[in-house]
Amino acid sequence: MQIANSNLTLFDYITNSNKADSALQDAAVRQKFDVASDIRNLQQDIISGDIDTTLTQLQSGESSLNLQTLDNMLNFNLLSVGKDLQQVVRDLGISKEIEIKQINGQWQVQQTSQDKPLNQLQSYLERNDKLQKQLDTMNKLSELVELGASQQYAKQLQKADISEPDVVTYLTQAREYLFSIDSFSLSSKHLSLGSRGEAENFFAEVKQTLGLSDDNK
Repeated sequence: MQIANSNLTLFDYITNSNKADSALQDAAVRQKFDVASDIRNLQQDIISGDIDTTLTQLQSGESSLNLQTLDNMLNFNLLSVGKDLQQVVRDLGISKEIEIKQINGQWQVQQTSQDKPLNQLQSYLERNDKLQKQLDTMNKLSELVELGASQQYAKQLQKADISEPDVVTYLTQAREYLFSIDSFSLSSKHLSLGSRGEAENFFAEVKQTLGLSDDNK
């Protein structure tokens, strides 16, 4: 996003630096307001499930945010939520890695047999509405970042003269795959998203199928 025009010339800045500094300060405040507004819009899109609107705005430059900003937001949230969940896992004496999946709109601990500590962790998840929403937000944010990455990879296919129908098929299948993961991996040492980095992995498989080399970038 460009800082709004302050209507000052270089001569204005040299002869009246106070006026120029004030104008630049005002522009910076407006830019911060735009970022804050775009973050609120992003949060609303995530709640409504309309991440395509955000992605379109990112690609067109209408939004002051970008995929790197979203990735940074995701890292920040993972660090904060992960710290709390890792402590819960340690307190419950759980030593193995756990998968948490979204089932029927709720995040649930996956287990093959009844295990008291895992049941207690599940009860913790069920009682904590705020945590459920945080996991949901991070999952959708990751999907948005990975979908954006997939669209960047699609440009490589176009440069490699892959037909438009095949590029569309790639994007459709990538979207379906990324949106189907809906999982976290949790242990006493980490919390990670199942969809994180999967756009790259999926594209690598597509390139192999199409016989494309790493030179096709």
